[in-house]
Amino acid sequence: MSSNTLSSKSSIFLQPSLSVAVGSTNPCKVEAVRSAIQSIITSFSSETNLILHPYSVPSGVSDQPYSDSETKEGASNRAVSASLAASQAGVKVDLSIGLEGGIIDDFSPPSQPALSGPPDRSPMWCMAWMCCYEPAEEKTSFARTAMFPLPPLMAHLVRAGIELGDADDIVTNRVNSKQGGGTVGVLTNNLVTRSLYYEQAVVLALVSYINNEVYDTSFEDVKEHDKVQEMLLHTT
Repeated sequence: MSSNTLSSKSSIFLQPSLSVAVGSTNPCKVEAVRSAIQSIITSFSSETNLILHPYSVPSGVSDQPYSDSETKEGASNRAVSASLAASQAGVKVDLSIGLEGGIIDDFSPPSQPALSGPPDRSPMWCMAWMCCYEPAEEKTSFARTAMFPLPPLMAHLVRAGIELGDADDIVTNRVNSKQGGGTVGVLTNNLVTRSLYYEQAVVLALVSYINNEVYDTSFEDVKEHDKVQEMLLHTT
C-alpha cells in the first residue's frame, strides 16, 4: 500500500490550506511543528499552504512534569487549549498540536533531597510527549520522543526542585536554553537540536493521518489472507 494513499483523513495534507494551532509560542516548538507538517505535505507532493497559529496556553500540569503520564497529560491539555484559544480568536483550525517535555526518574527518595547534598547517580530520563487534537472529530493521537539520561548534577538540581531548563542553564552556563537548542542540543553538540528532537515525534503523532487507510483496516479486510486462514485453522 502506497504511503501516498489518498482518503478522507490523509487529504487534509492536500487541501489548499492547512490551519494548525500550536499550544506554545516557544520558537523551538513552533519550528518543530512547522518542519514536521511541512515534511508530510511534501511527502504527498502537495502544495498545501501551511498556516500556524501559536498560542501561549497553560499545560495544566506542574512546571516540571515528573512522570510519563503527567507529561502526556500536559501535551493533551496544550493541544486542546490551543484549539479553544483559536476558536475564541475566531480562527478555524484543522488540527491543534501540544508539545510537553518532562522527565522520568529512577530515583524515589523519601523526601526532596537537599540541594547541597551529594548527587544520586540513579538515572533521570528526559523525554517529551506530542499530542495532535482534531477539533472537528474531538480526536486525539499521541507519540513520544526517545529518552536520554541527564547528567547526574543536572538531575540532582531537578530533584531538589529546580526546573530542567534552569538546571541546564546552571550546569552548562547558558541563558534561557529552553528557547534555544535545549538540553538535548547541548548534550549532543547539536547533533539533535530541541526542534529536531520534537519534529520526528510530531510526525509520529500524525501517522494515523498519513496512512489512515492502514489504521482503518478491519479484520474483515484481511481474514482471507493465507497466514490469517492458517492461524484460524490452528485456533478453532
